[in-house]
Amino acid sequence: MTHSFASCALTYAYIPSTRFVEVSSGEKTYIFQPNHQCKWVRWLCILVTVSTSVRAGEENANDGWNLLSRYLYRDAAEVFQQSSTEDLRLRDLGLAASMLNEPPITTGKIARAEALLRKVMAAGLNDDTGLYASYLVASILQRHRTATNGEIEAAYRAVIQINPTSAIAQISAAHLALVLLYQRADLPIAARLQAAGELEKIATGPHLPEVALGYYQHLADAAMYYDVLDDRVVEWLEKAHAIGSSDELTQSTLSLQIAETARKTGQREKAIGYYQQFLADAVPTEQRYHTAEVRMGELMKESR
Repeated sequence: MTHSFASCALTYAYIPSTRFVEVSSGEKTYIFQPNHQCKWVRWLCILVTVSTSVRAGEENANDGWNLLSRYLYRDAAEVFQQSSTEDLRLRDLGLAASMLNEPPITTGKIARAEALLRKVMAAGLNDDTGLYASYLVASILQRHRTATNGEIEAAYRAVIQINPTSAIAQISAAHLALVLLYQRADLPIAARLQAAGELEKIATGPHLPEVALGYYQHLADAAMYYDVLDDRVVEWLEKAHAIGSSDELTQSTLSLQIAETARKTGQREKAIGYYQQFLADAVPTEQRYHTAEVRMGELMKESR
């Protein structure tokens, strides 16, 4: 039996916090302001397709991937440990992914998971299994080891280099962008934004629209966090908005973000258009509705 992956990876997605921010004039603006410590949420995207009939002993491995995709990490780990599948690398990959998420996440558990992943990598990096194992090792360096920024960057770039058009390269590029934006204190702000922006082609690949949307949000969030507010920020937010989120609140918030940012950068007509989109989608009783309505009205008066 052979398995082919379609965007199967353990990913840690950065979710910036949204809050009102008081400015000197007393007005409230609605933009993402990331905290110094990024909020991370773990989500697992696994789609293992079986190209031939399942042989005896391999059903358990498939059950393990199914459990893992439903965030049942402990159950998945037990299934992988008991599996008699002939594809030992795929089993070890699943077991390592389960261990990295099953609480409590201890140093011993991390060490065992990393050993499994490096064993998978030693057998080859040019297939999906080896590629995903190398990504997980890079994420371990970033989140669980005292690795230098250079080591973390090198690990993610190595994953990207193996297959730049893959889904896992897209995820790795998005994570590398965050490293460049928030961890490279040795670089000036402009250089951080430029370095992260150079990953656009890979980070916005066609495989995972949510990752592409998040990448553009990361760029805009970082720029605003560093008090950079220019036409690039509007452009990044518009690109995120064009990709679209399945979450209605996220999409409407993007409309409001663009309206606010366009207003602050002097793009009156664009701001009005996105205020109108927000008001069309938002509930009139929502706290932000009235303020958006007032600001749109002010802009419309100015344009007369």
